[in-house]
Formats: sequence, structure tokens, C-alpha cells
Amino acid sequence: MPADARPGGGSRFRRHGLSAEDFDTLAAGGGGTDLLAVLWEAERSHRLLLLDVFLDLLGKRPEALGPLPAAGEAWQLLLRAARCDRAAVEDLLLRPETGLWLAAVVRRLRGGSGDTTPAPDIPLWADVGQFHALAAAAAVRAGLDFTATLPARHGRVELPTVGRAVFPGEYGTGQPIWGCAHATYRESELAVSLEGRNVRTVSPVGAAGAPPPRDPGVGWEAARTVVLPLPQTVADAGVRVLLDDVGCRRIVPMPSGAPPERLPDEEAQRWADLLYEAGPLLVAADVQSARDVSVLLRSVEPLPAPAENERLSSATSGDGVGRLASGLPSNALQLAAVLAHEIQHSKLAVLMHLYRLFEPDDTSLFYAPWRDDPRPLRGVLQGVYAFTGVARFWQGQARRPGTDEESVAAAHFEHLLWRRQLLRVIREVGHHPGLTHLGRRVILRLRERITVGELPDRAQSARAMAEDAADHHAMSWRLHHVAADPTVVRTLARIWPRRLTPLDTGEPLLRPDPDVPHLDTVAALYRLRLMDPGALEKAVGAPQAVAALVPDASGAELSQVLGDTEGALELSTAAVLEGEGDASSWACLALALRSRTLVRQPELARAVYEAVRDREGTAPDPVTFIAWLDGLAPMP
Repeated sequence: MPADARPGGGSRFRRHGLSAEDFDTLAAGGGGTDLLAVLWEAERSHRLLLLDVFLDLLGKRPEALGPLPAAGEAWQLLLRAARCDRAAVEDLLLRPETGLWLAAVVRRLRGGSGDTTPAPDIPLWADVGQFHALAAAAAVRAGLDFTATLPARHGRVELPTVGRAVFPGEYGTGQPIWGCAHATYRESELAVSLEGRNVRTVSPVGAAGAPPPRDPGVGWEAARTVVLPLPQTVADAGVRVLLDDVGCRRIVPMPSGAPPERLPDEEAQRWADLLYEAGPLLVAADVQSARDVSVLLRSVEPLPAPAENERLSSATSGDGVGRLASGLPSNALQLAAVLAHEIQHSKLAVLMHLYRLFEPDDTSLFYAPWRDDPRPLRGVLQGVYAFTGVARFWQGQARRPGTDEESVAAAHFEHLLWRRQLLRVIREVGHHPGLTHLGRRVILRLRERITVGELPDRAQSARAMAEDAADHHAMSWRLHHVAADPTVVRTLARIWPRRLTPLDTGEPLLRPDPDVPHLDTVAALYRLRLMDPGALEKAVGAPQAVAALVPDASGAELSQVLGDTEGALELSTAAVLEGEGDASSWACLALALRSRTLVRQPELARAVYEAVRDREGTAPDPVTFIAWLDGLAPMP
């Protein structure tokens, strides 16, 4: 059980820890500013320990720096900068980008691997040499004159949180991708040279958060920052966030391995506008998430904007606490929901750095309604924690005074959808042996949080929609990833059409499908029904129009969402009879019939149906077959 940390044995070192009460508060997704500050202080120690490990490993492998100067040169520059401006240097060391780099390079030096480990074609010396770039950025931020040799990548030389020099040329064809650049900083002006070419700033250059240079100079791209305004009840001032469109250390690496291209000015301004608008929306709907953002959020990594009607994607990394990656949201409310979601991931990542919540060697896979593929225990724990924050956000949004009925209904739908889906997952993993006792305690606290609050009468219609969407996703997932017990399937196929007696359904097998499509189509259609019902009505009877509104959606799903149960039953029955019964058709059949067996074990129903069809050479009527399987209708 967590306990207050106490220095032991007269040691000058203090072990970070939480009281039982504080642990439970954080486990439920809560925490005041003071408690969050304690959490951040623990993350600071984690980061500095990681830096110490990096330096120790590098001391044993000095050749890892290749053509760059020894690590001691960068270390001395970092120390000089710290003596001039300790706060600036500490901020740089605690940046999420620094954490992403440190964790990945330590794994690489140790010979390990991980999601954020650089691709093998990135030279080790260039990766390790980021330490020189970090020291140079610290010196710039401290206003300290220096000269340094830095790694260049595709003609770009990055100083984290400060900016990057961009040299012209086709790198990888006529010029080398990797090289060594020389940087000089004198009297607040920076000059960077590479292969006889120069980039020079012609007015003072500073760190992210400082005003941009009046004339940055040709080839220099200064770091961009944006502001989330938050009231003093949440934060002392607005939160200033790095809009990191130039840094190479990313949560979601560029597909080509090349550095990211700078955002067009209009897109960067759109990000700034949305973040400025999202701050007050977050405070109004979910003050807890706003408080979390004020303490933990440091940077935003823009992802390519989603195509029309494509899902918005976002991500975080436990190595880079305080950073989120996201495509450009369509509006400020959507961005506020993304903030509420992703900041929870960062929060739990720090808690995981303090305590072991699951057994690292557990290889179990689980249903996770926020994904279409099976997820490991760690991912499920992170997801339940994060989406509890999302459910809380939408619950608060539904209660906001002055919100129009359409938006209230949409907010109720989101809250109730996530509530139902999260409770389904919690039932499955809550007592899983791969969780430690503290992990089970987190799940218990989250369950208590999810079930808080009475459901108003006007939310009943949204509740029915949410149940449909949640059940359809869960059934579709099982139909893609779970195989019925073959012995049970053969037994039931032989029994058809005689009357059933209670039968053990056996042990289903998890067999992940690597080609699973989007499974959240019914939820996406319900969102359109709530916000733009006319668009759905126009698509009735036109499969291509349905797919244009929501990729991978079907006509049966559209009928179900529009309340045409008979139409959904007709379309799904026809698909099953014709042998084209994909996962969605079977799930729609279950929703239309409200079949117990289909909802609980759709993979068993489909497998037995197909076995009967193959044995008899003709497909039975799906409605009659499901009634037989449910034991609801006597058979001759």
C-alpha cells in the first residue's frame, strides 16, 4: 500500500511516494494542484535518473559519439548554462521531447528496443549526439556564448525548444543525410554552418515562450508557442505550450524517417486559435482536466489533418509525459475532449513510474473499445484511465448551463457510450491476475468514478443509442478476433434443428485478425444523427453515400441508427443468407433481434450457422436459426 515517503537510515536521498489517500485520489483520475505538483516532482526525479543512466552508459561507450566531440564537452556547456539560468536548463531537461529522446537512446545503448527506438538507419552517433544539441539549446536559453558541433539530419540542425536551421538541398541524393554542423552563439545571435553553407539569425533568438525574432534570418525556423487561457482558479496564468512542428523527436515518427515539414502559417494559426478557444471549454466542462493540463501539458505534436469523414487520431507516450500528438480537430470542443483524454495518459504514466500496477511479463490480450485490435494489459489499463477522463468531460459538458438541446444530447451520448464500454472492460480485467494489488485498486477507484451521478430523464434516448453503439462494436470485435470452440460448433450443428437443451459453450479462442476494419461505424453514424440527421436521411438506399459519410459503414447499420429496425433486419438477414454475412451484418442482426446468444457470443452463432449451411448445402433462415439457438422457439 502507498505510504508517505520518509528518508531512511539517515540517507540524504528521499524516495518519492504517496499517502494512501493521495493514491486513491489519483487512481480515480482526480488531484488538486498541490498533488499534481507532487506528481510532477516525481517525474522530475525519474527524468534526472534517466539522464544519469544515459551518461553512465555513454561513459562506457565513448565511441558511440562517432565524429562528434566527447560527451564531456556537452556536459560542461550544460553545467555552465545551469549556473547562468538554472530554471531554463531544468525546463529543457524536463521537456517531453527530452524524455522521448532519453528513453529511446538509453534502450538503444543497452541494446534493447521499443516503440520509440529510432530506425536502424539512423546512425547511433547522430542519435546520441542529440545531447550536444540539448546542451547548445540550454546555452541559448541561458544567454551564454558558445561554439559547438551538432548533428545534422537531412540538412536540418535542431536546437530543442529554440528552433532549427534548414539548409537547402536534396539530401539523400546529391548530399549526405547525416553530417556535422558547427554552431556559434554570440551576443544573442546564432550562426550555424554545414558543408560551407550558413544560416544566421539577424536579431536575438530565444527559447520557446519568448517573442519570435523580428527577422529570424533566411533558413531559420523559430520554435512556435501557443497559449491556453485558464482562470486563476485553475492556474496562475495561461498555459504556454510548444507547438512542435519542427522537432525530430516525435511520438508518431514521420513515415519517411525525415524531419517533419514546418506547418503552413495558416495551419499553425488555426492550432493557436483552437487551443485558445479550447481552454475555457475545458474549464467549463471538466475543471479536473483543466487543472491537469495546467500542471502537466508542455507540448503539442501536430499530426496530418484527417481527411473528410476520417477519424481524428491522437496519441501520447509514457516516455514523453506532458506531450500529445493529434491531428487538427474540426472545432475547439473536439480539441477540449482530446486534451481531457490525452492528459490522463500522461498522468497515469507518472503514477506507473512510481508504482507497479501490472506484471510486466503478462502476455494476455483484451477487448478495448477505443481500439479495433486486441490490447495488452498495460494498454487496457492506460485506456480505462484515459477514457474515464473522457466520460467525465462529456458528463460535465452535458450539464453546462445554456447548452442547446442538440449539443446536450450529443454530450449525453458520448458520456453514456464510454460509461457502458468502460464498465464492460472493467468487468473483464478488474480481477485479472496480471494486475498487482495496486493495479486492481486503480480499477476499483475508476469504476467508482464512472458510476457517479444520476442519469437525467432527457438522456434516456441517448442511452439507447449508446447501448446500440457499444454492443455493436463489442460484437464486431469478437467476430473478428474470437473463434468459437470447434467441438461445441460441431455438436450444435449436428443437433440442428432439434430442440436445444442447456449446453456448455466451451472455451472461445482469441485469434487476432490483422485486417480488421473500423468497428466504430455505428457510433460514428449516431454522432451524425445527433448533429446532422438530414445527412443520414439522404444516404438511405445508397451504399456509396453511406460509406462516404462514414468509411466502412453499411446500409444495415444506417437503418438501425435511423430507427428502422425492420429495414436493418431485412438487410442483415439478406447478407447472412447470401453468404456475405460479415461481422457488421451479424452484429446488426443481433441488434434487430435482441438475441442473447448473438450479443454474448456472436462468433459461436456465426460458426454454427455456417457449419449447418455447409452440412446441409442450404442456409437456414437466420431469424429461425437464432431463435433456435436462443432456445426461444420450439422446433419440430
